[in-house]
Amino acid sequence: MGNFIFCIDSDGAVMDTMTYKHEDFFGPLAAEVFEVKDPKVFQENWEQINLYTKTRGVNRFVGLVKALDSVGYNNIDDLKEWVDSTESLSNDSLKEKLKVNNSENLRKALKWSELINSSLRDNKHDDEYFEGADHALKLLKEKGTVYVVSSANESAVKDEWTRHNLIQYVDDLYCQNRGKKEDVIAEFIRNGQPSNRILMVGDSPGDLTAATSNGALFYPILVGQEKESWNHLVDSELANILDGTYLKDNQKKLIDKFWSNLE
Repeated sequence: MGNFIFCIDSDGAVMDTMTYKHEDFFGPLAAEVFEVKDPKVFQENWEQINLYTKTRGVNRFVGLVKALDSVGYNNIDDLKEWVDSTESLSNDSLKEKLKVNNSENLRKALKWSELINSSLRDNKHDDEYFEGADHALKLLKEKGTVYVVSSANESAVKDEWTRHNLIQYVDDLYCQNRGKKEDVIAEFIRNGQPSNRILMVGDSPGDLTAATSNGALFYPILVGQEKESWNHLVDSELANILDGTYLKDNQKKLIDKFWSNLE
């Protein structure tokens, strides 16, 4: 492992893909598969949960449960139990669960998730990465090891980063199929990486939790201020991160700003 590990979230942090995915695919397909009575209200709730509040960026299955609960949808106890207990919130894990519990709500959840993946593969949306992210990734790669640490589907992440020529800055992908973000960071620490030499860069509270629960550092990409966030990282904070003063001097201020931006 390199002298410093940079864990980089993808959707909403590097790739400007999060909004259209939730507006065009995640929410509408959930309403369709689960036959939600009022799709308009459901979609409004979906976007609030997954894009514009402090639950932004939660794993797709966690967001699904929260959105279904928000409209009083019943009969998802098996889905809730799996979401709360599984070590990997992924399609493969859900398929294994279905082998021992072939319940309707679990089948619907898998159908929905697979529909998302296939729809995104077929989608020709003109996605882009946030301005400044490419320059920042290049500098981070020069200073240490760069991993994408994302709860998104690996094939989608690999396609997006390859298509935009960002994969050249990445040493490996730790996506949905390789476990939760906090477990990925914990694995790095078990393998000998000091926690204060790991930085998680992301746009969601889940990224913050993944870092701080392991004693790692966190740098926020602010919703609506993505370009400014990337520029500030390389212009003002990277030196502090590398020399060990970031945690003492600046991290709390940026986290406070991060929470305020999601209110």
